[in-house]
Amino acid sequence: MAGLRRGISCGSPATVTGLVLFVLAVLVSVPEVSATRYIVGGNMGWTTNVNYTIWAQDKHFYNGDWL
Repeated sequence: MAGLRRGISCGSPATVTGLVLFVLAVLVSVPEVSATRYIVGGNMGWTTNVNYTIWAQDKHFYNGDWL
């Protein structure tokens, strides 16, 4: 019975701490990535009747966004 209990053990505290630190390091090093898809001109579409300077005023474009 004692041998069975020993086999179920989670490991030494150093091993558990090392595993937790590794998982935290992986989570911190993964960058957050997102992109936004814009329909240029909004519901008016791509036309000559839209002032695109005004349309783009409240938008912030980043690398990876779709226009």
